[in-house]
Parts: sequence; C-alpha cells; structure tokens
Amino acid sequence: MTTAADPPDISQLFASVQSHPLLAHLSFNNLATFLCCAKILKDGILQPQPYNVSIFCAPSILPQSVTAFLAASLDMSLDVVGVLWSFTKDIVWELLSSAEASVDDEDAFRTYSHELGLSKVKKEPHRIVLFTHSEGVKPGWTVHLKCRECNTNYQANYSVKGAFQTYYRGMPQYIQVSDHQFIELQLTMHWMDLMQIAYLHVSATNCTNLYAVAQTCRNLCKNDDRWQFGNALTTEQVWDCFMLLALLDDHQ
Repeated sequence: MTTAADPPDISQLFASVQSHPLLAHLSFNNLATFLCCAKILKDGILQPQPYNVSIFCAPSILPQSVTAFLAASLDMSLDVVGVLWSFTKDIVWELLSSAEASVDDEDAFRTYSHELGLSKVKKEPHRIVLFTHSEGVKPGWTVHLKCRECNTNYQANYSVKGAFQTYYRGMPQYIQVSDHQFIELQLTMHWMDLMQIAYLHVSATNCTNLYAVAQTCRNLCKNDDRWQFGNALTTEQVWDCFMLLALLDDHQ
C-alpha cells in the first residue's frame, strides 16, 4: 500500500515560496487561506483521479475545476495555484478535511463552485473489483456521494436514507452485488440467457465456474498487484445479480 509522502517543514516551504518569482508577493494570509480552501476540496480533488492514483498521497496535478475555483475565489492566477499546489500538496493531505468551512469559505462556494461542478456534497471514493463480459476482471473505483444536509448517501445503483434503500430508475451499466464487487450488465444478461434456456441446465454455480475458466488468463493488471480485492467470483454474487436485474426489469 502506498503511503503518504512526508510534508516539507515550514522553513523549507517558506524558502520555496520566497524563491519562486510567481510567489514573490504572496502574503502569509493568502498562503493560509489557500491551505484551508484546498483542504476543504480534498474530496473534489480525489474524485476525478485515475483508479491507480493512491488516495493516501496528494495528486501531483489538481483537477481543472479545482484549480479554477481556487484561482477565482482567492484572486490568483491559474499558474500561481499550480505552483502553490506543488509546494503545499503534501501539507494539505496531512490536514484534517472534516473541519467546518468559515463564513468566507461559504461565500466562495456559493459564488464560484456551482458552475465549476463543485459542491459541499461529501465524496467518498472506494476501491472495487469489476467483473466484465469481454475484458475480464478489472480493478476500479466507485464514488459515494453524501449530502451533508439531508444525510442521504448516494451509491452507484441506489440511494440510502435512514432505513430506506431506493434504486434509481433504469438499468445500471454496472450492478453492485456487494460492498466492493460490481458486475457488468452485459455479463449478467449473458448469465440470465444461460440459466433460462432449459436444455443447457446452467446453474449459478456453473456460471461462476465457466467465468473462472474463461478468465484464467485475464488477471488483475500487473501494476495492480497490491489491489486489496481478489478476482474470484462467488455463486452468491451471481444469484444476487440475477435477482436484482429481474426485480429492476420487472419494475420498469
């Protein structure tokens, strides 16, 4: 598992800031405000990152929307934001991101965030394994969105509020069968065809075994050896996927 990089000490940070021509006139208040705003946007920074970027280390480059938000709200150029991030990213990643935003931060979000696709919705990325029809088993990420006001948790296929779990309309492209396992719709439809054709007598267990045999040469990418979930499919997951798809189809 990749661990976070050690943030620079304060003297090293100040020396880097003072020596850079774009930051020569940066005030301490502007630096502190940048750190605070970047900390609040940590979830937004993580969301669009590729699956192979560790959540434990600060990304080297900010998403365009976050860069634009910081530049507009702090009255900085895009170049200044980029340089500041390169100097402070490891410090930001060490800061707690759960602190409440200040009044000025709230004003900045109201003014600039909506047109840039940012919000105060909490984003929680999680590692998953995706079982596909034609490309085998693939590592990936899913992002849960949680409204801080109504406490509704928006999962990939459904939302959860209190004791109620509500599935979205339509057929999902990827069906969640457990906390960290998803199955592609095309693969599920293939299993349904096999299980419903009487003369084939293909059970859920046989679907699992056939998939394992077919994917013998299709393992998780070599660069993803440290992915925390394996590529074994269970009979229960096949049945859960079958039942979910049948219920969703019946509700259409």
